[in-house]
Amino acid sequence: MRQVIYENDGVVVLKDDFKYYIRYDVGTHQITIREDEISEDQAKQVMLSPAEATKVLFAVQQRLTVEGIDPYVSNV
Repeated sequence: MRQVIYENDGVVVLKDDFKYYIRYDVGTHQITIREDEISEDQAKQVMLSPAEATKVLFAVQQRLTVEGIDPYVSNV
């Protein structure tokens, strides 16, 4: 069962058994919500500060781009 373990300024970290996910708005002109899997270390990093959360979000978006996924399209 997914549970919210952190929420701040529109960034949500969820835990589902042993997996972690980050939910965030990637929209520029309209709300576009994505939810992507992150590591436990990244989840801990997000919870440190908004600046650290931004670093994780950039890393996630870069990873998605490398995988051929458009990081600006909702998957929720």
